[in-house]
Amino acid sequence: MIAALVNLTPGVGRTTLAVNLAGELALQGRRVALLDADGCAGAREWAGMRRANDLPALFDTIAITSSQLRCGVWGLATGFDHILLDTPSRSPAAVRAALLAAETVLVPTLSDPEAMGRSAATMQLVTEALAVEPGLTAALVLIRALDGLAVEPGAEVTVLGLRLPVAAAVVRQRRTFAESRSTGLLVPELEMAGRAEADVRHLVSEVFGRGSASSAG
Repeated sequence: MIAALVNLTPGVGRTTLAVNLAGELALQGRRVALLDADGCAGAREWAGMRRANDLPALFDTIAITSSQLRCGVWGLATGFDHILLDTPSRSPAAVRAALLAAETVLVPTLSDPEAMGRSAATMQLVTEALAVEPGLTAALVLIRALDGLAVEPGAEVTVLGLRLPVAAAVVRQRRTFAESRSTGLLVPELEMAGRAEADVRHLVSEVFGRGSASSAG
């Protein structure tokens, strides 16, 4: 599966979520590539921290420009079970390129109405892509959520007239995610069988499925 993480709003945790989704898939035995199209090179910096600390890479992290995304994904599809695309904020062109390359799209966002309102421009691009790409799927992913927040399967959110499904798996506010960003470690490496790992595992199960690996492309 080819999954893009997109949000034009900065600071919503795209890269932290992307590396931990890729890591969870890799720990499950999948062949995973994380394509870093983020101009801030967040995923590559995270991979560099792992190398500096003599930690195994677990998955391939590949720098790519937004103009190369679609052809780059096609070129990699046969070598990996899953490809994740980490896109930059404030770049509609990069988001459009990712939407053309992806099979499913995740829009990480805080759960409060103000944050969801800031995601409206991203939702507009996603809904436009859904209208012309019948095989594309998409969902908002609520991150940094408070304990107790639950999403019913099949739930949707409407923002400024734009409607998207919401993933039932919620990524809650966990200190372990901040430690992951600063250390290059995955959340299960920081806290085995912890609550942050459970959140990531549930999202992986919902988005990528449980059991046998899907063939990318």
